[in-house]
Amino acid sequence: MSKENLQKLFQGFVEKNQLPKAIISIEKGNGQEVAQFEHGPMTDQTPFLLASVTKMWVTTLILQLIDQGKISYNNIVTDFIEKEKLSQLNHYMGKDQTQYITIKDLLFQRSGLANIFFEEPIYLRQKIAEADFSYTFDDMLDWVRQSDAHFLPSSDQAHYADINFMLLGEIIEKIHHLSLDDCIDRFIMEPLGLNRSYLVSSEYGMIPPLYTGKDYLYRPKIVASAQGAGGGVSTTADTMTFIRAFIQGDLFNKDHWQEMQDYYPLQGDYAPVEYGGGHMKLSLGQFNKEARLSFIGHSGISGAFAFYCPQLDVYLAGTTDNVGKSELCIQLIYLMLFELEKEELANQGGKYDG
Repeated sequence: MSKENLQKLFQGFVEKNQLPKAIISIEKGNGQEVAQFEHGPMTDQTPFLLASVTKMWVTTLILQLIDQGKISYNNIVTDFIEKEKLSQLNHYMGKDQTQYITIKDLLFQRSGLANIFFEEPIYLRQKIAEADFSYTFDDMLDWVRQSDAHFLPSSDQAHYADINFMLLGEIIEKIHHLSLDDCIDRFIMEPLGLNRSYLVSSEYGMIPPLYTGKDYLYRPKIVASAQGAGGGVSTTADTMTFIRAFIQGDLFNKDHWQEMQDYYPLQGDYAPVEYGGGHMKLSLGQFNKEARLSFIGHSGISGAFAFYCPQLDVYLAGTTDNVGKSELCIQLIYLMLFELEKEELANQGGKYDG
């Protein structure tokens, strides 16, 4: 496999997009490294913000609890969090529908709850751009209540919203009687032997800044408040170890994948992403859907990513480290996978027509 072609593509990509730093690690399913490319002050041991890649940590903890018989996909949220606390969270067609939200709805982004990060009247993204501030789980609940839900819980559609994973994080804490960061340390990081990954629990912790495309934005209070929706910090090496364990079912019963691969497209802000159980799915190309390359895992608004392409049996992890253009990480993955597919077809004597 030609690392030289991949290297040229990577270097051209970071230069074209004027990225101060970026990294991508690519490994085969057998553990053999295909390539690793770095730009700027970045190695596979450099910490970066995971943002929504953190959601796969939360997913892992939920699946473990299901394996232990402590919860099920069909448990309703109010089995664990007081009904009064969640009252009117999903109000749709003039009625409170919150009592029908299940664990599965949260995990698969099918609760119908609003994505206040992009939606009025809260539009959290704009507030974060203007100032650093702390917010609580109760604040999130109050903000979500200010927007009508998009559909009934358990509908055959998906709407990405951070509140879903903040609710899951709250449920995990109540069942384990531990903080979410402790649960992540004990039940994910320690079994995998990872010591450079953690959930930010305090604004005074080690929190990398966010590059906006113009300068670096330091938002320690925001990151510490994000919790299971996006408060993780990791390295490329650790993220690669985790995504392999996640896909292979090393931390939970692999049979969950039969349930988790039920995908629905997300709202327009996230197109062309589909969402399954606690993870994203993207496909390459527009036609002949069954034959297209796909990759599953998660990306984050920070530019962090961790994915697996089953057709090529390759894992990809790293970051493009640009919150101003978070879509760049997906573009980089497309670029790498297209080249890998082209080389594989050439080795097989096939014709590449991508």
